[in-house]
Amino acid sequence: MNQKPSSNRTQIIVVASLLGVGILALIGIFAYLFRGNIMLLVPPATPTQAIAPTVLVPTVTCEPQTFVLSAVTFHIQNLTLAADGSLTLPPSTSGVAYEFDSTEGNYLFLLSPTPENISLKTTLTAENTAKIIGADCSSRTFDISAPESNTVNVSALPNQLTSGLTIFFQTDTSGNGIVVRGDLTERTFP
Repeated sequence: MNQKPSSNRTQIIVVASLLGVGILALIGIFAYLFRGNIMLLVPPATPTQAIAPTVLVPTVTCEPQTFVLSAVTFHIQNLTLAADGSLTLPPSTSGVAYEFDSTEGNYLFLLSPTPENISLKTTLTAENTAKIIGADCSSRTFDISAPESNTVNVSALPNQLTSGLTIFFQTDTSGNGIVVRGDLTERTFP
């Protein structure tokens, strides 16, 4: 039995064609059987919630609040009146400017009688500036005057506030000191 090579080729083509027709027939039969339920074979889609984009807004903080006088930086701490209405300044705190909460537009800072603060007072002139930097990075800049020559007691300060800046340098433990005043020249916001 000798077959020609072309007959082998013909057999392969016939078998491949029959297999192709058989596969197409199976697909047709399955499509006919599942014609209304074809979506059951596909997993149902799950509804998704819309995801809102996250917006990152940088927050600027300048804490702690600072008070800059000439070239010296102080941390700000609040000072309030005592129960009897007196104003008492802690005696020996360097690097801290005490802010007395007064009305808007009147800023009162008190400096303890430390050697550093007293020496700073002697170097101030009318060309110096002072700057208050808030926790939100806003700032207020003041041109300051030379220290006043009259002595003031710390207890009288809340009644002597003027518009602008008042800096009180306590010079002794009895509450006496020198006042430096300043006028607002610039206000910035972050």
